[in-house]
Amino acid sequence: MLLRKQRPEANFEALLHATEPFESRGLQLRWVFDAARQFGVDAAMEVVESANRCHSKAIVAFGIGGDELSFSTKEFRRVYDRAAQLGLHRLMHAGEVGGPEKIREAIELLGAERIGHGIAAINDVELMDLLAERKIPLEICPASNLSTGALARQLSLEDATIEDHPLPKLLRHGIPVVLSTDDPAMFHTTLHEEYANAARMGLQEKELARIVEMCFEHAFLPAGESRGA
Repeated sequence: MLLRKQRPEANFEALLHATEPFESRGLQLRWVFDAARQFGVDAAMEVVESANRCHSKAIVAFGIGGDELSFSTKEFRRVYDRAAQLGLHRLMHAGEVGGPEKIREAIELLGAERIGHGIAAINDVELMDLLAERKIPLEICPASNLSTGALARQLSLEDATIEDHPLPKLLRHGIPVVLSTDDPAMFHTTLHEEYANAARMGLQEKELARIVEMCFEHAFLPAGESRGA
């Protein structure tokens, strides 16, 4: 939005208006303001300030996606400090194509509470232990990981299949996992299809049900609000 000289505040107001009919029928929507890492620190800070100017309790978090191999993680520390000051939860895409050190940096330098993708954790047992111990969830996007080549890259394979995905190993290690589509239009998928992908990886029905529960548990709902009733 900022790249196209649009006003995020106006766009967000339009989004809230468009979703009102669904909210009135019981669907709860909460929003994450997201910056693209490759645009740099100042642009990321502007995204945080845009969230602040919206004055909406429906905005619950700030995150950074994009090219994790561009700017170093430590350069965004003041951006995440500002987000925390505003009461926003902190997310970071890491360990999609970058190594496990990117995940560790996001947690230790930025205070990330949730990690986008994070599949590189499979290559670092100590990091897997850390994620499990601190209950830091990974937002796993199977169709995206396959389509972008990120899965093959992390597994050092020339070509990968959905059955090769480390989601079952990460989950069974005790790491919280939530499923995501990443971008439904770009990757031609739906959340329903992502659960089908997880089943193709060999997850049992009770494991799939547990993932559904964790999606509510780690959704940044207000304290005391029902989680997956």
